[in-house]
Amino acid sequence: MGNRGWAGALRGVIGALLLWGAVPTVAAAFEAGTAFAKGTTVLGLQAGGGTQNNIAGDPPITGISFVNVTPRLSYLPFEPFGSGWLESAIEPGLEGWFQVYLEPRVFTAAGLKIALRHHFVGVGPLVPYLEATAGAGGTNLTVRETHSHFTFVLEAGAGVSYFMTPGAALNLGYRFQHISNGNTGHPNRGVNSNTGVAGVSFYFQ
Repeated sequence: MGNRGWAGALRGVIGALLLWGAVPTVAAAFEAGTAFAKGTTVLGLQAGGGTQNNIAGDPPITGISFVNVTPRLSYLPFEPFGSGWLESAIEPGLEGWFQVYLEPRVFTAAGLKIALRHHFVGVGPLVPYLEATAGAGGTNLTVRETHSHFTFVLEAGAGVSYFMTPGAALNLGYRFQHISNGNTGHPNRGVNSNTGVAGVSFYFQ
């Protein structure tokens, strides 16, 4: 699926969730102070995929595509803060990273990332978020942009969670992903990709 296809699919699903989240009876059941209370542990699992982009305007790129799985463990160290639409909750945590490259041929990567999400919890059961991750791992990816058994991975993105119950939420999001070997090998142009993720999270008080 091309970059426009990923973006169109995410817009469609997020639009459907926006309509779903507008149902008054569901919104009335959500309490941000309960779901995002200080001391809450979050267990999550996400799956996704992506395609390489050429945002840097580099010479011809390889055209990498991949799928990935990211289990997540987080802890909420603070109570929600702010008011109205800007009421927020901070979620630091760890993500496992398992990625399988499909094009130009099968390669793999695996590692561990630190992760941070900023949730905007003042709009009911539909909770937008911003996030960033940074980590490192091992890989056998060998393409014109990078060639090393070691890789860094950096991501930034945004998404939305929908709370089906106070303790369980589905999420959809977009991530910009950058991988490189940090000049531990040559070449090291790095790989930039547009990615989509979908997952589920469980909140334990």
